[in-house]
Amino acid sequence: MKLKTKRFLLAFCFISFSIGAQDGTKLIAWKPIADASGYQIQIKEKSGKIVIDKKIDTPYHSIEDLPSGVYLVRTAPLNLFKKPAVWSIWKDLEVIISEPPLVVTEEEKPIILPKSETKSEKTISNLTIEGEHFLEATKVDLTKKNESLPILSKEVKSSERIDLKVDTTEAKTGPYDLTVTNPYQKPKVVSNFLQVEEPKHTTTTDSKQETSVSQKSNPKENPETKKPKVNVPKGKGFHDYTYEEMLAFLESDVAVNCKHTKVPALTLSECHKTYVILNFSGEDNHSVFEFYKLISENQSDRISAYQFFSTNCSPKFRPALERMDLQSKNRSNLDPDERQSLLQELTKFRNCSR
Repeated sequence: MKLKTKRFLLAFCFISFSIGAQDGTKLIAWKPIADASGYQIQIKEKSGKIVIDKKIDTPYHSIEDLPSGVYLVRTAPLNLFKKPAVWSIWKDLEVIISEPPLVVTEEEKPIILPKSETKSEKTISNLTIEGEHFLEATKVDLTKKNESLPILSKEVKSSERIDLKVDTTEAKTGPYDLTVTNPYQKPKVVSNFLQVEEPKHTTTTDSKQETSVSQKSNPKENPETKKPKVNVPKGKGFHDYTYEEMLAFLESDVAVNCKHTKVPALTLSECHKTYVILNFSGEDNHSVFEFYKLISENQSDRISAYQFFSTNCSPKFRPALERMDLQSKNRSNLDPDERQSLLQELTKFRNCSR
């Protein structure tokens, strides 16, 4: 009798979180294997010495304590007896830079998903999540208090797109929150991301109904509420930009030859596959980079930027002051440590007389 063995293709990436932060978490992640009872990971030096050999439950593992250098890695899914089913080939670690996940929503209204009229009639909806910094190990949840929508499949198309198939057959109606989590990072929560509604009465003979969110027509925007587009001013120093003008500048100042980073092109000196070298030869360059950190999703970056602008406050960098003022008005969304730092540094910034 011949035993049939499934072949598993495992894709690796070596990840350093929190761009610009000094306390990033390093981990290696790979695509989850269905029905695996865990995984075994081995990492060895080029000399052949094994430095990590562990059995774990997750499709990722922290390598924070691993010294810098060149390594080889392989993993194996575990069977029911916690034995390796089949090993992947040894592969080099690829170093990339990543950040906590971001989610982009085109409009404030939630996505509408239909509910099945009867339990015997399946309603499966295709859902696309767009954003940045998505990984194979990114976890996605759609929840409503103690309820969660069954996610039948999750496919990470790229670092900017995740496709889901969601079963709303027996879902409770009402709004659901989206939670996107990268390993060792704070979850990104989008409230009222979608809403499950009772179906409209239509005649159909299909036993399985699929709806595509991307095919829905967007409601017409009210021209009275649409914000006018802000252009980048000409002949005006960065210190005198408004907050909106600086945002417009960052949107236009894209490093086209360095697509793996969102750092403003003005502040880049050299771009390499795994890292960038910044250019702080001018005062404006440094201030623009700190403003970029100020609007970051990373808390450590924001706190660092608060301290920079309160210290380097003459002349005042107007877009940063306006941004920090705005943050202080919405400080209830910040955790206590950041709230305290913001208020302390903003007071120094406002009262700066140098």
